[in-house]
Parts: sequence; C-alpha cells; structure tokens
Amino acid sequence: MELLQMLWSVQFVLALAVMLLSAFVFWRMSLAGLGTSKMLRNFNLERVLKRTDTELALLGNFKSDKLQQAAVVVIQTAAMDVGALGQLLTGMSLHKILTNDIYSTFQGDVSRDFKPYKVNLIYPATERHIQKHTDQNFYMVVETKETYQTITKPYIDSIPVENIEWVYNILDHKSETERVICEDADPRDGFILLPDFKWSDPSNVRAAIKAFYLLESLYCLAIVHDRSLRSLRDLTGTHLKLLHNIRYIPHVFCFLIANADNLKLTICLRLETLVCSSIRMYFHYQPTYYHLHVHFSHVKMTLGTFSGKAVLLDDVIYNLSANGDHYKNASLSFVIGEMQHKPLFELYRDKKIV
Repeated sequence: MELLQMLWSVQFVLALAVMLLSAFVFWRMSLAGLGTSKMLRNFNLERVLKRTDTELALLGNFKSDKLQQAAVVVIQTAAMDVGALGQLLTGMSLHKILTNDIYSTFQGDVSRDFKPYKVNLIYPATERHIQKHTDQNFYMVVETKETYQTITKPYIDSIPVENIEWVYNILDHKSETERVICEDADPRDGFILLPDFKWSDPSNVRAAIKAFYLLESLYCLAIVHDRSLRSLRDLTGTHLKLLHNIRYIPHVFCFLIANADNLKLTICLRLETLVCSSIRMYFHYQPTYYHLHVHFSHVKMTLGTFSGKAVLLDDVIYNLSANGDHYKNASLSFVIGEMQHKPLFELYRDKKIV
C-alpha cells in the first residue's frame, strides 16, 4: 500500500473510530445500572495469587455462578494493603471499559479520596490464566534451532486456536472496534493498532494519538493480519515489508497530529523527532499469546522490556535484512516461568535444560 493511501486510510479509520467511541460511551452509560457496580461484592475470594507494589492478583468465583467457574481479578494501583481486601472488594464501584470474549476491563472507584483503581477481570479463567498471574520462579533458557523444532514448536502447535479467539475477534472487527487507533487492512503486510490492557488511561482515540508524546503510560499493540505468523521464529526476509509498515507507525501519528492541529513545518519536524525517539517498539519472546504482535510503549515504561523477554523491532529488521532466515537458525535466550509457561517449562525441565 502506498504511503499516501495508507495515511488517507488511517484518517478514515480514525474518524470512524471517534464516532464509534462516542456511541460506545453512551452505550456504556446505559449499562451503568445493570449490576457491574455490585460485581465485586458478589466475588468469593479463594486466595491471593500475586502481590506486587503495583498490582494484586486474586483468584475466586462469583456467588451467582451456579457452575462456580474460576475468575481472576487483577487490581492495579500503588502498593496495596492485603489486610483491607474485604473493604476494597465491597466498596469498589465498577464501570465497564470493554469486553472481549472472556476478558473484561473496568475502572474501579473506591471513593473521591482515592485515585481510581484499574480492574482487569478474566472470567471464566482457565488454569493457564491462573498460572500466569501466580507468584513463581523464573529461569533462563537458551533455545537453539534444534530445541525450537523439537520442543517449542510442537508445544505452540498444540495450543488450541480458541486460546486466541479474542485476537481474531479484533482482526475480524467483532470486538474493540471503538479502540482501534489505525489499521492497514492488507492481509499479508497489514496490522491493527490499538491500546493494550496495560495502558491505564487510553480515554479516547484523539488522546491515544497525542499520547505518543504526552503520556508516559502509553502502551499499544500492533497485531498483524497474517494468521500464519505465531511468533518471532516465523519471520523471514519476506516479511520485511510488514515490519517496515509497523515501524512507520510513529511517523503516521506525527502526520495525523500535524494535520489536525495545522502545525508549522518546523514544529512538525521537531514533533517527529520527539515522537520517534520516545517510543520503544519490540516483540516478546516467548509471547503471552502466539499470534504475532509488536509492542509500542513509552521509553519510561519498563514493564516487559527486560533482556530475555523483549526483542527490539529495529534489531529484527536489521537481522532479517542481513539474513532472511536469521530467526529460523538463531539461538534465542528467554525467561521462562515455572507456572506462567508451565507446559513449556516442564518440557524443557524433562530434557534437563532447566
């Protein structure tokens, strides 16, 4: 797709997204009386899965659920007092932000004296979700070409497609359409860009654009349309056009901001420098889910950017430009959790690699 066509396409998608967002806000307000504010009062706490300075992960179920299916509630804020869980759960009012398949996100208000909590709900939660949010030990693994082919790839191939149904819902425009920032619809070289759950306040599409240089909490994902791409290992030199399209995203946002605000050329050039130098673009390996996506976050955001997890997009482009089969043959080091990656961890442990 030519750049000009892409920019016009992005502008169209942006305008459509703004209209959808407005409709969504009114729809969400109409749901305010349907019980979400009482949801956590109906929550049976079984145990605390994990506690950190920034979030609390809880396992339980809902009293009204006759099947007693597991639910994982992740409450994010500053350091929390575990002793005050009862007051926190019964006193919090929930306002739904979005729902996609089994994943829901709410804004949780306690009182006017406190900054609102962000509450992520996974319900019904599988054992995989519980393991991901449980405090655990992590280990370093060096994955060779051979161990990828004999251990990791068979594991990836065994994962049910239902596990990423929520991703396909996004790509098929069945959910989260109001959150889409921009899209290149090309089935091979295209992607959808939208805010990640980790972004605490992507309040609207316009703010999402300006957040590239105004908000230090920025966290977005570019999800590729090509469903054959599961992870970094699937990329070859034939995918460089796709990667360059994704790499150009910060420049596209500069164009949109400048066009909307009628900025002078000198300001546009400075803005472009600020935006492009403030965004970290990277893959995760191993990823949380096996459909290829690229993370976009402000350079001050450090979550998930450590060695053994993040692989910079620019490094991937360079490696594939030098050798189109680099990621088919390279040894890759990554961090593996004994609970979060339990099936894969056990496979490597059985081979005495960890």
